[in-house]
Amino acid sequence: MRLTESSYTDEDFVEVDLRDASIDGVTFVRCDFSGATLAGALTRRASFTECTFVSAELYDCRHTGSSFVGCTFDRSSWRGSTLTDCRLTGSTFTDCPLIPLTITDTDLSLVSLGGATLKDTDLAGIRLQEANLTGANLAGCNLAGADLSGARTGGTDLRGADLRGARCDASLWVGARLEGARIDVDQALLFAAAHGLQLAEPATA
Repeated sequence: MRLTESSYTDEDFVEVDLRDASIDGVTFVRCDFSGATLAGALTRRASFTECTFVSAELYDCRHTGSSFVGCTFDRSSWRGSTLTDCRLTGSTFTDCPLIPLTITDTDLSLVSLGGATLKDTDLAGIRLQEANLTGANLAGCNLAGADLSGARTGGTDLRGADLRGARCDASLWVGARLEGARIDVDQALLFAAAHGLQLAEPATA
């Protein structure tokens, strides 16, 4: 299928073939891409708002400056894709194969990734404010300098992750799995405080 318009609203793209398509500056609002094939697609400054992707093929895509705001991704594969300077605010991912995934300078605020697997992904400096990461597998991830403020991290697997310089709430230090995670001195103090520990001078004899 060839996209001939610059804007689409409430359009049905169910099971369309957009494999290797170049989507530049096109706007999609409340469009349905269920069962669609966008494998290998290249998007630049494209905008997807409240769109639905159920069992869609989104692997090996290259997204630059594009936004997926309030979108629903259900059983849609993102394997091998790259996101650069993108925005996925408020989007929901359910049972989506995501790795390997390359993410740079991208906003994942308010994204729902509950139960998702992003093991060993480089998320350094990524914005994850108020994201739902409940039960997500982020083991071995590079989260250095990431913003996790307000994120839901109950049961999140952060074993072996690099959290140095990341902004984290007390709930992360209590509710996430952190064995082997790397943290800085300031975070160590926050961890101690979250567990009710007190920093004190050495005891004297």
